[in-house]
Amino acid sequence: MTATLVSLSTSDSRGRGYLLFPPAGGTLQAFEPLAGAADADVRGIEYAGHGGRLAEPPASSVEELAAHSAAAMPTAWFSRSVTIAFGMGAFVALETTQRLGVSPRALIVVDACAPQRRSPDKNAKAGASAMGRVFGRTGLTPVAGYRASPESWEYALDLLLGDLQLLNAYRGPARAQLSCPIAAIRGADDPASASGDDATGGWRVWTSGPFVGRVVPGGYLGVLESGREAEFWARIHRLEEAFVAAHPEVA
Repeated sequence: MTATLVSLSTSDSRGRGYLLFPPAGGTLQAFEPLAGAADADVRGIEYAGHGGRLAEPPASSVEELAAHSAAAMPTAWFSRSVTIAFGMGAFVALETTQRLGVSPRALIVVDACAPQRRSPDKNAKAGASAMGRVFGRTGLTPVAGYRASPESWEYALDLLLGDLQLLNAYRGPARAQLSCPIAAIRGADDPASASGDDATGGWRVWTSGPFVGRVVPGGYLGVLESGREAEFWARIHRLEEAFVAAHPEVA
């Protein structure tokens, strides 16, 4: 059985650390180039039924994903590391943090609507064809070479549709603030933003600490496009510097 928490880099675990939560349909394989470009200890959560855990039954809820993540998490490492969560992963990360009872050094959410402003049934009637069109525009490639392989495409699309079912059933986390800084990033061309459904700024209420919102070029999960790894980490480091400038005790 593959572990829930997976190391994605070979950097010293005593240094700077980052924890990655994939979006709906995502696997840790997609994060390998990103982790390789970071001079840091990068780890990720592999969801049951995804990627290296494909042989396992998928989780039945977002809450179950969070319970698995919390059970696998070294609390001391988690508390001194920055959590970066993409799309659906933002909700799994928030639920995980609530279960651990300790906040990370910071939480950065990417292209994720604030929990209190989401529409749980938004994609409930979307079929495979519609989701396939959306999926083809995302910056995340869950399976290497999936566009050239019908089997890989079907696998990736099945993961996405399964995760969207979890999102449709998810009613949100407990209304409890984190003590760590939160940054929310969204793509300027994200269809959710264009339709007026974006609620990135709504993440402000989920922390008693500093909050930063950023709009970046590109579409949904465009920050994960191949070749943008150095740009991604430079952006993350600037957010960390902004937190420290506002609250030196965050350092």
